[in-house]
Amino acid sequence: MRRVHLPGPILAFVLGCHPGGALSGSQTNPMPPQPTVIPAGGGERRFLRGGTAPLLIKVDPVNTGSQRMVLGFSELPPGDAIGIHRHLQEDEIIVITRGTARVQLGNKFMTASAGATVYIPQGTCIGVTNAGPDTLSNFFVFSSPGFERALRAVSSAPGEPPKALTPQLRHTAFEDAHAVADPLDC
Repeated sequence: MRRVHLPGPILAFVLGCHPGGALSGSQTNPMPPQPTVIPAGGGERRFLRGGTAPLLIKVDPVNTGSQRMVLGFSELPPGDAIGIHRHLQEDEIIVITRGTARVQLGNKFMTASAGATVYIPQGTCIGVTNAGPDTLSNFFVFSSPGFERALRAVSSAPGEPPKALTPQLRHTAFEDAHAVADPLDC
C-alpha cells in the first residue's frame, strides 16, 4: 500500500475540517474571522422558552468566523430559568448586567446581582434562575465554540413559531453540542 502525503489544507478539506477544528452542521460554510463592532442590540436574534426569552449570538463561527470563542447575550423574564446542565468541553463565564440570579454551581447555590461574574469550569453543573422582580440580563462567553449549536437547536429565529422544547429535544441538542442536560450527579 502506497502512502500519500497531503498538505494540511488539502487534508483538512478531505476530512471535512479546517484549521480551526471540525465543521459542524450549522457551519458548513465557515467564514474567516471577521473583526467587527457589534452594537448593543446586534447579533443573531433568537428566542428561547417559547419566545419569552430573547437571545443574541454575537460572536461564533457562523456570525463572525470565530473558531476560538463564543459570546452571547440573553434575558430571562422574572421567574424564568436556565435549566441545570454541564458543558463537557468549554469553560463558561456569565456576567450579570441587570437583575438578580440564583446560581447553582455543582451542588452549591449562590446569588449573583448586576456586576457579578460567574465562572463555570468545564464539567461543572450550572443552572441560573431569575430570582428578582426585574428581567435578568447577562452576557455569556464560552472558551470554545460548540454550545451555540444547542442554543440554535432549542431556540426560534424571528418570524418562526416558538419551538415546543420537549425534554428529548433538549437532551439531544445538548448532547450534540457536547453538554449534558439535567445531569443527575450535581
